[in-house]
Amino acid sequence: MYKYFIFILLSICYGQQISFIRFYANNHDYLSDNRLLATARFNKPYIQVFYNDNKVPIIREFIDSEGNLVNKEIFEYENEKILIRRYFLDHELKPDSLIQYGVDEPWSLEFQKVIKDKNKYYFEGQESKFILNSSNQIKKIVFSNVQGLDYGEIKFIYDHLGFLKGESWITLPSKITIRRFLYDVDMLTGRKEIWEYGENGQEISHVALTQPPASTLYKTPPPRFGNRLDEISIILEDISSLDIDIPFDVFIPKTDFDLMILTNTDSLMIDLININSNQVIFKIIGDTNSLTMPVFRVKSITSKY
Repeated sequence: MYKYFIFILLSICYGQQISFIRFYANNHDYLSDNRLLATARFNKPYIQVFYNDNKVPIIREFIDSEGNLVNKEIFEYENEKILIRRYFLDHELKPDSLIQYGVDEPWSLEFQKVIKDKNKYYFEGQESKFILNSSNQIKKIVFSNVQGLDYGEIKFIYDHLGFLKGESWITLPSKITIRRFLYDVDMLTGRKEIWEYGENGQEISHVALTQPPASTLYKTPPPRFGNRLDEISIILEDISSLDIDIPFDVFIPKTDFDLMILTNTDSLMIDLININSNQVIFKIIGDTNSLTMPVFRVKSITSKY
């Protein structure tokens, strides 16, 4: 989660060019655009804001009186001026939380489906704040409406190994739990189960997922060398052993030996053993000894399959 978060932030920063910087004494001055002179910011806390060519902020940093970073915010826009995400980092530039704006945020859409007596206009201009825990996992999501009032939250529960064990969907300010999800993962068998419970504790759904053992994933042995030519032998064995009736005419070329053609146009019937970047290892038909040929002397090799 942490590496993915940093990757996203770097992508945003490199995708937005900084044109100029402005300084503010506090957040109130920032909102009212009451600027601070660059020479007046020393020995006192202040805010420095980086703007792009469109004069919209892309980075905001809070600095203490000693010039150290307290926290940092990065803004992401759609169509250059529509704010869609706001990332929060601590003084060590580690992710703390993020806010996603707009009615299309997936978690908020699912949460709104189970809320009663709310008209669609209540959620216009809503925002979803994702808060991380000390392990850089999502601790909870808080949903707010256009008035800045929190109308719900989703809390995530983890076990001591960091695996997700459950979710609680809670309406605010009433603090009523309208949904609960429980997760169970069997590490030995790979079996995963999900239970969903409603407001009154009734079970709404139960899903179990299992992964088949690796031995059942292939009906026939996988390719021995990862060579597509080698797969032909498996196909031939499958057709022969299972007596497969192919509903169309098919021709699979097959000879008794491999054919090697040299750069001087000479040709040899061989039994191919191996090929590497330097040489070809083979046997001449009728001879039991292994021979080698530099690859620069070989024009082509046609497999017997």
